[in-house]
Amino acid sequence: MATLHIYEKLQQFALFQGMSKGDLGQLVAHTRLGFHKYAPGDVVASDGRACTALYFLIDGQLTITTSSMDRGYSVIEDVRSPQLFEPSSLFGLRPRFGSTYQARTPCSVIVIDKDEIYRLLDCFTIVRLNFINLLSAHIQKQRALAWQPVHTTVRQRIIHFVETHCLYPTGAKRVAIRMTLLADEIGCSRLQVSQSLNQLQTEQLICLYRGGFTIGALEKLRHG
Repeated sequence: MATLHIYEKLQQFALFQGMSKGDLGQLVAHTRLGFHKYAPGDVVASDGRACTALYFLIDGQLTITTSSMDRGYSVIEDVRSPQLFEPSSLFGLRPRFGSTYQARTPCSVIVIDKDEIYRLLDCFTIVRLNFINLLSAHIQKQRALAWQPVHTTVRQRIIHFVETHCLYPTGAKRVAIRMTLLADEIGCSRLQVSQSLNQLQTEQLICLYRGGFTIGALEKLRHG
């Protein structure tokens, strides 16, 4: 891949923003970068697999599936480049991927091994600060969701459930969950959940199917 093209691709990611052209040149010249291509349907990274590198989607679209620990339900999201896979999973008590990433279209991915990330964090102050900001933003988002006011209506509880189980706050989503299980998760009756979901479908905010529902745009559901 041409060096100029690599510069342009890396500058799309928050981890490398603010770096000078000289620093980027040094990074590209002295860092082992893995370049991988995936065909539609290929699994790029899978839930539970050890996270030993950072994955940067530089071209293409992915389907991301995140499942409950008992595999009782899943949330499926479609995203497009540029995307960085789970930087918070590279370190910590459980350095494993929490979702499965599958190519939806032909995809190009840059992979930087953990040892190289250590070196970049040590050599470039801006990379170190950017990485801290990424982790801080993730923590603050989770904290904000956890401390939202109590949701009193079934509709609010359903939307909150979806929001807290999505990786990205916008775009199309597919929630694969039985109504009885969703009712248990949000503390309501199956009838109440059914009525609320049908009302959301009437408002064209979701589309019900056997075993779950799709959301055209999460941001519209949130404000609908």
